[in-house]
Amino acid sequence: MASKVIPVSLPPTLLDEIDQVAQQECRTRSGLIQEATRRYIANRKELDSLYRYGRAQAKKQGVKNEADIERLVAEYRSEK
Repeated sequence: MASKVIPVSLPPTLLDEIDQVAQQECRTRSGLIQEATRRYIANRKELDSLYRYGRAQAKKQGVKNEADIERLVAEYRSEK
């Protein structure tokens, strides 16, 4: 896959950390930033999926507010 060069501004301390990790892992700065970006996007997609699941489950259980959540938790605990 062809890469596209883009200008990115980073605080000097963050760039120093990136360079240190890249050196420790024998990677290029670009390679490290690419991997970090891929992981961030994957984590974001997973979180979005979990939020959608949670909202669907809340709707299924009739949860409309925090009081409903507290009620469900109390019911669950009383069953134990």
